[in-house]
Amino acid sequence: MEMTEDVAREEKPVLSQEKTILEVKDLNLFYGRKQALKNINIALYEHRATALIGPSGCGKSTFLRCLNRMNDLIDDCHIEGKILFHGNDILHLNPILLRTKIGMVFQQPNPFPMSIYDNVCYGPKCQGVRNRAQLNALVERSLKEAALWDEVKDRLKTNGMALSGGQQQRLCIARALAMSPEVLLMDEPTSALDPIATKKIEELVNNLKTRYTIKTL
Repeated sequence: MEMTEDVAREEKPVLSQEKTILEVKDLNLFYGRKQALKNINIALYEHRATALIGPSGCGKSTFLRCLNRMNDLIDDCHIEGKILFHGNDILHLNPILLRTKIGMVFQQPNPFPMSIYDNVCYGPKCQGVRNRAQLNALVERSLKEAALWDEVKDRLKTNGMALSGGQQQRLCIARALAMSPEVLLMDEPTSALDPIATKKIEELVNNLKTRYTIKTL
């Protein structure tokens, strides 16, 4: 199936003074000879939660992965057109740096097999942050932003995989937020969760959009 720009929906009218953070121009994506995305044109604005709506298999996840170059990891994947991040073509940006600025949360919760604390600070540690006080503050801030701090603050050494599904997903969100991204991509983050956990994630997205730009399916 082909995904076209008409599957994108904004939550409210765009105001003229709003700043574009990501702009997609004439995007086409191919897996070998098979075209999966056709002529996508869309602008994403700062501090907005933008949702993509469409039937299963129409290319929503494929499009989402284009925005931080995760499709680069797929053999035989070819992209035409441009994706601009702050006006810069993302193909000219370091993909590792790009993914720190454009974080991603996946459909299935995927915490690392390590403590809650180490899950959150894994990325910053990989980037050279070693100061314990700085890491402690970062873990607390990220878990609070992910609405998980009050539930886990007394058991930060617990393995993240021992949490409930909804808590695991919020831990993955906290892990992404620890990198201080400008954009947060969410690939159906509630599809594997029960109604109560789903409501918490939806409320969290609504709160996060005041500080981050969010693209969700």
